Order: sequence, then structure tokens, then C-alpha cells
Amino acid sequence: MEDWVTIRNLKKKDPNLGTRTIALMLGISRNTVKKALASDELPLYNRGEKKINEAVEPFIDFIKESFLKKNLKASRILKDIKSKGYRGSQYALYAYIREILKPIANDVSKNSPHAYMRYETKPAEQMQYDWSPYTVPFGVCSKIQLFLEQAYH
Repeated sequence: MEDWVTIRNLKKKDPNLGTRTIALMLGISRNTVKKALASDELPLYNRGEKKINEAVEPFIDFIKESFLKKNLKASRILKDIKSKGYRGSQYALYAYIREILKPIANDVSKNSPHAYMRYETKPAEQMQYDWSPYTVPFGVCSKIQLFLEQAYH
């Protein structure tokens, strides 16, 4: 984007500048300079649509059910589909789960109720005990239990 603007500005300021001179000044290809001068619109990068790996395609329904409904980890899913004849790589499966299924799983988990409920008490009503055995010389050497009190205020 910056090169496109710079190329067009250089050409506007000095119409006698050639593509080779501009390319040398900016350290870019002459073809890049030609394309920038030929296009009137700012170039935008378009990666294109992501394609699903061919090895993963026959197992998509099984993978979706295992990941989204059964909450299985990718390594477990990989083991299961290998037993069903999967010949693809581990990376192909992990990429499919990361790019396609994780966003779906995140949307579902945001809308579902949590399995826990936060419990709060009033200040100074909650306390934590850390029990640790200490040997303290007390008359005849014996083992006694001490606790350290830590109140949250």
C-alpha cells in the first residue's frame, strides 16, 4: 500500500521518471511499478477461500461430532479416525479443528450456562488454613500440628 502511494506520487511529481528509475529508488520490481501505475485503485490483498484438506473431508462429520458434542481432544480424534482409515497428517487435522471448529466451539460456549457458580462471603468471613506439621522442642521432643491463619479482608 505504501509503495503504491509512493510510486504514484513520484510519477505525479516527475512524469519523466521511468519505471526502472522508480524501481531502483524504492528497491522494488519494475513489474510492481508498472502494476501500481496501471491501477487506479489501492491494491488489496485477498487470500482467497480456505480449502479443506482432501484427507480430512471424508471424516468431517465424525470430527465435528467428536469435537463439538463429545468434547474430545484433537489427539484422541486423530487416533479414532486413523483406526477408520485416515491417511492424512496430524497437522491437517489440527489445522481443520483450529480454523473451522474452534470458532464454532467458542461461540457455543459463550451462550451455554456455566457448570459452576461463584460463591462470595462478606469481608472477614472467609478464611484459609494451611496445615503443616512442625517438630518443636517442647519439654520432651514431640511432634505438634500448627496452623497458619490468613483472613481475607
